[in-house]
Amino acid sequence: MRSSQTYRTVWLSGLLVAVLAGCSASPEEESARVTANKPVQSGACGETLIAKDGMKLSMVKQQIDQGQYYLALASLDELKEDGLSVQMMRADSYRKLGKWDEATRLYQGMVKTCLAGDAYHGLGLIASYQGHMEDAMKWMEKAAKAAPVEADVRNDFGFLLLVTGQDQKARDELMTALELNPQHQNAAKNLWFVLLKTNQKQAAATLASRFEWSESEHREMMDAISVFQPLQLDPS
Repeated sequence: MRSSQTYRTVWLSGLLVAVLAGCSASPEEESARVTANKPVQSGACGETLIAKDGMKLSMVKQQIDQGQYYLALASLDELKEDGLSVQMMRADSYRKLGKWDEATRLYQGMVKTCLAGDAYHGLGLIASYQGHMEDAMKWMEKAAKAAPVEADVRNDFGFLLLVTGQDQKARDELMTALELNPQHQNAAKNLWFVLLKTNQKQAAATLASRFEWSESEHREMMDAISVFQPLQLDPS
């Protein structure tokens, strides 16, 4: 029979092997860990994120695009990162949920950054939701100047001009939005409204043919135009 010392040696050796096996990783696992924690410049304004946080932010963006705003906020709360990318996604989620005070606070904190255009845009949208059209117009003007090649900004600015009866300016903004993003459905429909309203029949027909809008959609648009009353802005 083996002595107790022999059994103790065998037991300790087995325990050591088990511990080392549990603590060590394969080369592939170690490489994946290093890659996930590697700093990369993938955030807003050139901010540095670790790769795995960049991937998580991409997931949050998908959640926001799918209307899962509460889930997006919960996912952002999981991140230790609180840079500009996170703040903007959080502000957008709050705005979509109607939590305007929280969104406004975050947007106002970003108007001096490279995301000024998005921040002004958010503030303009909130002001328009609240019926503060003069403030909305001021914010949207700033947004268009700060982010001149953002189709969503130009479209929303054009829509504000449209609903306040500034047809020519609205047409210019909406044309710009559609040239920036030729597939922008909202910009196209808003532009169609302006063209039909101002009796630019040929341009309206060309646009309708391009997007394959039906005759029933044309009738609906004309019905909307017939009852349209522009909002009045305070002259001051």
